[in-house]
Amino acid sequence: MLLRSVSSRDLVRVLGLKRFSTINAFKKTEPIDPSAGVLRHIQFTERMPFETGLCIQEKFVRAHLDMKALQAKIKNKINGLHQQVENATLNPSEKMILDSILAMKPNPLVLTFEFHPTYTGGKRIKKVISSEQIEKFENFVPDAAGIGPMKPTFVQVERGGQITYHGPGQMVAYVILDLKCFRDFPARCLVSAIEKATMNTLKGIPLNDSGEKLDLHTKLTEKTGVWSMQDEKIASIGIHVRRSITSHGVAINVSPNLAYLNTFEMCGSPDSTATSIINEKPTNPVSVQTTAIIFVRELAKVLGISKVERMQGDRNDIASMLE
Repeated sequence: MLLRSVSSRDLVRVLGLKRFSTINAFKKTEPIDPSAGVLRHIQFTERMPFETGLCIQEKFVRAHLDMKALQAKIKNKINGLHQQVENATLNPSEKMILDSILAMKPNPLVLTFEFHPTYTGGKRIKKVISSEQIEKFENFVPDAAGIGPMKPTFVQVERGGQITYHGPGQMVAYVILDLKCFRDFPARCLVSAIEKATMNTLKGIPLNDSGEKLDLHTKLTEKTGVWSMQDEKIASIGIHVRRSITSHGVAINVSPNLAYLNTFEMCGSPDSTATSIINEKPTNPVSVQTTAIIFVRELAKVLGISKVERMQGDRNDIASMLE
């Protein structure tokens, strides 16, 4: 499948994605690049195959990487000019063109999905998993799964960690941003930011118009992810970084069939079990889509981004661009 180079702004314009809202949030960490002043959220409301979501993510990651390479090339050319000719300057037209190119840098972006049943293998499992083990994953269908005869697929991905499950009733958020656009923000700080945003989401999801919140309290442990107070995992986190551009992110268990998560060893934790929002708060059901919206808002707060722009995308429009 050929992934064409295109900026995130171009994708939004071509697809005709509808802008829904902007918000202001208090600042905790200050972005150091103007492009990081807005967090874009593209929300996919239709359930789709995991590999389709993976291709959509790669499309946007490639746009970030291509722009980063172009900006580096321009800066190197300018530095080379200054070394060759002392006190060399650009004329107004040249400066205007270069400023326009540099201003095209994509904003930080979160893509949110709900996938068909899929087991994914992280980089740690890539060289050791056998075809027999993969077959077990792909042939597993819980009783009363509620999703018909569909079997899970197994997909190898380039994120950290080991085996993770994605499926119906789970909110998956892919965070695509340039770490260098934020002050003192290495990859481990992004993981911490995602953890904090997830915990805040689980406390702050609205239940009704009266302002009542879900108020689900969770905790962190020595293991990556977010855990219930009863030591059950409610959110898995794994990221990948290329030239400071991030991908992948978090999967929050809203209302999945937990048999998919608790039949096999997940994330290299043989003694751990998974839980979900509906399992912890059975009288307060929430939707995957509401969880997605609140998570992105909370992530913006943790990153110190003052504005969120949310759009909805149709998987068929995106898939046609990836053919």
